[in-house]
Amino acid sequence: MSSDPTKNPKTPVLEACGIGKHYQGQWLFHSWNAVLEPGQGLALTGANGSGKSTLLQCIGGLIRPDIGVITWDGEKEQIPACSLAAPYLDIPTEYTLNELVTFHFSINPLKSGADPFLQLRLCHLDPTSNLLLKHYSSGMIQRVKLVLALLTDAPILLLDEPHSHLDREAQAWFQQLLSTSIAGRIWAMASNDPTEYRLCSAVFDLGSHPH
Repeated sequence: MSSDPTKNPKTPVLEACGIGKHYQGQWLFHSWNAVLEPGQGLALTGANGSGKSTLLQCIGGLIRPDIGVITWDGEKEQIPACSLAAPYLDIPTEYTLNELVTFHFSINPLKSGADPFLQLRLCHLDPTSNLLLKHYSSGMIQRVKLVLALLTDAPILLLDEPHSHLDREAQAWFQQLLSTSIAGRIWAMASNDPTEYRLCSAVFDLGSHPH
C-alpha cells in the first residue's frame, strides 16, 4: 500500500527540553521536560506561588525560560501564536460586548464553524447590549475571556484557572465548550481543581517536585 504524504499529515508537537525559571533567587521549576501532543491537555497543579502560571506562559512562548528550550515541530524559537484566558489578563473595557468581539475576531482568526455570539447567549451574555464592559461583573468578564480564547483559531490554548468567578451553570457551559474546542490543539491548564481540569489527560504537580 503506497503512502500519500497529503493524507494524515504529521501534526506538530510542542516539546519542552530542560526548561527552568527562577524568581528572586529561587527556582520556580527546573529541568522540566514534556512533550505536548494535540488534543491531550496538560494540567499544571501546585500551591500558590509554585510557578503554575509562569510555566503555563512558558509553554506558549509568552515568557522565556531562563534555561532549556521549547521547540515546535522540532524548531526552536518558532512557537506559534497562542490563545490565553487568565484572571490577570486585561481586556479593553471601554467597548460594548459586540464591539469587543467584532474587533477581536477582526485581528484574530475564528475557529471554523464557531459562532461567538451564540456562545455568548448560551452563557447568558447579551451581544446586543449597549452596556460597556467596565460595568460587567467579574463573572461576566471571565465568560467573555473564555469565549474569545476558546474560539480563536490558535494552535496552542492556555487556560489559567478558567473556573474563576464562574457559578456552577457557567462552569458546565465552559466544560462543554472546551470539549468541542480542543481537538487538534496543544492545550494546557493551570488549576488545582480536578473538576476544572477533568478533560486533561496528564497532570504535573509543581508542588511535589524538587526545584
